[in-house]
Amino acid sequence: MRNLWILTRFLLKSGPGKSNQKSGKKKAFSDGGRIVVYLLLGVCLLPVSVLLFLLGYSGYTFLQPLGLETLLIEFVCAIGMMVIFFYGLPLFLSEYYMDSDLVKLLPLPFTPAQIVGAKGFCCLLNEYYLIVLLFFPFLLGYGISAKMGIFYWINMILACLIFPVVPLVYAAVLTMLVMRLFKNIRNKDFLSYLGFAASLIFAIGINVFSRSIGNFEMQDIMNLMESQKGTLRAFRTIFPNLPLLHDIGKALDHEIEGSHVQIGVDICRKYKENTQIIHAIEAHVFFALAWKIYLPAVLGMSETTSEKRILSKEEVTRTVKSKNPVRTYAMIEWKKLYRTPAWFMNCVLMPLIWPVFMLGIALISIISSLGMAKTTGLWTRLVADGTIFRLLKGELPVAVAVLTASGIAVMMSMFCVISATAMSRKGSEYIYMKCIPMSYHDQIRAMLVSGILISLLGTLPYALVFNIIAVVFGLHPATLLYTTAITVLFTLFVNYEQLLFDLAFPKLNWENETAAIKSNNRSLISVLIDLTVGAILIGAGYLLYGKLHLNIHITTSVMILLTAVLTFAMRTALFKWGVQVMEHLESA
Repeated sequence: MRNLWILTRFLLKSGPGKSNQKSGKKKAFSDGGRIVVYLLLGVCLLPVSVLLFLLGYSGYTFLQPLGLETLLIEFVCAIGMMVIFFYGLPLFLSEYYMDSDLVKLLPLPFTPAQIVGAKGFCCLLNEYYLIVLLFFPFLLGYGISAKMGIFYWINMILACLIFPVVPLVYAAVLTMLVMRLFKNIRNKDFLSYLGFAASLIFAIGINVFSRSIGNFEMQDIMNLMESQKGTLRAFRTIFPNLPLLHDIGKALDHEIEGSHVQIGVDICRKYKENTQIIHAIEAHVFFALAWKIYLPAVLGMSETTSEKRILSKEEVTRTVKSKNPVRTYAMIEWKKLYRTPAWFMNCVLMPLIWPVFMLGIALISIISSLGMAKTTGLWTRLVADGTIFRLLKGELPVAVAVLTASGIAVMMSMFCVISATAMSRKGSEYIYMKCIPMSYHDQIRAMLVSGILISLLGTLPYALVFNIIAVVFGLHPATLLYTTAITVLFTLFVNYEQLLFDLAFPKLNWENETAAIKSNNRSLISVLIDLTVGAILIGAGYLLYGKLHLNIHITTSVMILLTAVLTFAMRTALFKWGVQVMEHLESA
């Protein structure tokens, strides 16, 4: 047991792809960045937590007179267990199959059961963060509304501890069975795409859930629970700890003053007896399957699947043809990006698909709130009676378009991290940068190409399309020039700043391609710098136009000039200090 806890602590501290991380300042920098990531995730999920708190608070008030208050707990727990199960699938794939630390752990004095158990504990502890943000607020609101006593809060803590165990075991068993039976998917490239798709579906599901729960009335929730009682009975069979969670509602010591101590003791004893039996069975099944099917499958993992093909004479001639060195270097960088799944999904695909999803979610929200017929009729009336033309006349629509384009360009810096990881992605291969007959100045130019093109592809087309449509309906034609100039200049500034920061603080020590992106806290700091600068620029524009009441054309010209000055200064710093940093890396 002691070795199990030691290994669990090591895996939690090191994290995936960071077992070779150095100590000292770099370790403190990484730990601080990890805390920032958790805080940002908590802020993003805070609206959902508030909605769940309100659901628990108002749900008890509404359902208590009907005697259905405990059914609400069980219903929410059943939904939560399914969320934990589907979230656990990519989590187990990442922890058990994507990491390359198993080869290093097997020679150490740890048994296979201890290695598997330590990885399982890491997954369980990672799930508790989600439990605190999504499950705990509901029980908190429920307990405050019901004015619960001490035994409810004790049972609530026990419930939060046992809540993710059963769905995680199911997720682990399903993952191990699939990986053992289907040999064709046993490569990390395929699993990277699979994990990305699952994460994307999970993020969209959270967004849809948070929007739908905000529109729900308590009568709708009660009707839903009444219609799904059969499903709930099936869930009790699938998840044995679900009836235990149902017993939390019995700890109503504010209603039973005389016997609340005995009720609390009985419930705690029931928790202890039943959870010991359930978890003992789960542990035996889990370790038995891990011994038989996990180790053979993970030791047969490959990095990718590739088909060998002999190049034709024309292809060889085209490949070895002399070309511009900067263009050739940029093409090499681009091929590495789209041929490496982790880099392609996080660096290329994210900035291209998220604008589409945001537009889709906004459109769906409008249609769901107004209805398709009403939305179409409203747009028809705006065009037919000329209201849309009157709305787009004057300076205010130009100001809104310019500030919106600036905001989109600023937000895109959060998604496109190609330049923010350009040097870090080279890893130990950075040493080859001094072996090729190419100046550092040209190498920096080549590393910028992919980031600038993808950033512009994720922002400029949308700005152009919407502004062209708006100009057709009466918006000032200069808006098209303003938004294009601001988008291009700020995109250049972001890529210059991100590459300079990555050259100054590269993460060259990583074990797999995912760690170069996911565990690179430097890129997060670089993005925060870009967001700060963008907020200052947008704030300056709002101050000049909204408070000082300057002409919108003068305001926009000042914003463009300020962005151009910052971009030129950052470009100068990049090509001056960046070359010096690369020379320092050469002699390091």
